Amino acid sequence: MLLRLLKSMFNFFFDLFLTWLPKLFLIAIFLAVVFLYVLRGKFSNKFFLFFYKLGFLIPIGFGIFYAFLLSAAQYFIWNKDEFTKILLTSIDENSAFFSYKYGYFIHYILLHFWLSVLISIGVAFAFYAFLFFLKKYRERFFEDGEVELGFVLALIVGWPNFVIFIPLIFAFVIIISIIRVLFLREMYTTLGWPMIFAALTVLIFGNNLIDILKLGVLKI
Repeated sequence: MLLRLLKSMFNFFFDLFLTWLPKLFLIAIFLAVVFLYVLRGKFSNKFFLFFYKLGFLIPIGFGIFYAFLLSAAQYFIWNKDEFTKILLTSIDENSAFFSYKYGYFIHYILLHFWLSVLISIGVAFAFYAFLFFLKKYRERFFEDGEVELGFVLALIVGWPNFVIFIPLIFAFVIIISIIRVLFLREMYTTLGWPMIFAALTVLIFGNNLIDILKLGVLKI
């Protein structure tokens, strides 16, 4: 009885850990990125860019680690029950993919755990390339480090929230530009704060916006 209770408690806290770990981590990275951006004038440009480049590696590394953790948890769950152990073996002798051991398991974790990570990294790099070339042709849209800032924020919001992140940036560019003109008499707005507010909106309301805009089909 006690063993069963302890097992249930372990499963409960483990599920809670898997659910909240990525959310808490992404919030922590977001706050660190914003803090560094706000204080960028107090650091040398090389120091500032070094920490943003380090910020590239942390979300990517965490995404890979979390996908591996979910994969290991899925293997543990299937392996501990005689009925689900069959999912770890060959389940279709006529299929080129499912005919070997772990074929279905590999297909399952790639589709459910790894694909979203790979797509998130891919779209973040594409966004970085876009910002990089945009800065070359329209440098007035950027201050130092904002290209790197956009890359880190794209990694933080991930897929499919990236689809909402992009139009929100343009919406906040308009809103912040109007505020700057009316109250500060400044004509130009760089992309730094619009990207930050867009990422914050996605982190808070991303799932709701995905449902409202009927973009659930993009979820993996």
